[in-house]
Amino acid sequence: MMKKENENISWELLAKDVSGELNHQEHLQLQKDLETNPDIEKQVKKLWGDAHYAQALNHIDTNNAWNSVKKEIHTKNTSRLKIYYSIAAVLLIALATSVFFTLFTNQQETIIITSQNTEQVTLPDGTIVDLNYGSQISYPKNFNSDIREVKLTGEAFFDVARDENKPFVIETAQLKIEVLGTSFNVKAYKGATDSEVIVSSGRVMVDAKLADNNVVLEAGDAVKYSSLSNTLSTHKIHSPNYKAWKTKEIEFNNTQLSDVFTTIEKTYHIKIELDSLVNIDNEKLNATFSQYSLDHVLDAVCATFNLQYSKKADVYLIQTKQ
Repeated sequence: MMKKENENISWELLAKDVSGELNHQEHLQLQKDLETNPDIEKQVKKLWGDAHYAQALNHIDTNNAWNSVKKEIHTKNTSRLKIYYSIAAVLLIALATSVFFTLFTNQQETIIITSQNTEQVTLPDGTIVDLNYGSQISYPKNFNSDIREVKLTGEAFFDVARDENKPFVIETAQLKIEVLGTSFNVKAYKGATDSEVIVSSGRVMVDAKLADNNVVLEAGDAVKYSSLSNTLSTHKIHSPNYKAWKTKEIEFNNTQLSDVFTTIEKTYHIKIELDSLVNIDNEKLNATFSQYSLDHVLDAVCATFNLQYSKKADVYLIQTKQ
């Protein structure tokens, strides 16, 4: 009796993954299912292309992509049509939403890419990484060498599993960061002139690749690297909200209202515009928000300063209350 192809594949999980709705356990289950179905994994990879090409998804002509998929579908026999239509549907979801979450692992490395979502990833050594919007991390399936090395583009918060025999190293375009076991935030987006490391606990050594110096940071320290001046500058953490994008824990201590709105933008990944009649130059806020929704936070802030907000397209407009 012929075994049915893809009988263990959940297309629902596949679609959830590329739409950014798949949790970590479901992601692991999907990877396991694909590993036991090498033929369907091969076909998905063939249609999708190498994972390194995922960053270019925003520039793909979806009409041409769909026509190409249809052409390939019709060259196969009818017994495979269900498989290819399912793959094509998932492919178009990824193209339409510009959200790509890498599904496949080869023998060398795993690549996770986020677009309009955050994602928590557990590395092979137990290190937990939270990825912010528009970020990418790559790491080996197993840390077999004498170091645990990962590559990062974007922003991530690391809670590193301690292993004194295997230092943990993060490579970005501009920095090399080495730790044994600690928690810290790294911001190193592609094309940005500044990169930043903020340490929550433990000790971290940060080395600027193009400079001759490095710095050692402890809890409460931060360093910013400028590619324009090729310098590392250290300072104490100015705001407790550097990881609010991950925790949704926001604290304002006599904070300028302009900075309040900037923090809300970064935390909830939105755009805020102030009406020309709104004057917030001398306004300050003392408040704490713990995992509240965006609407709740905006309602509270606006009520405090006799303001109101409305949403137009993807922009939140702040106006004086009528």
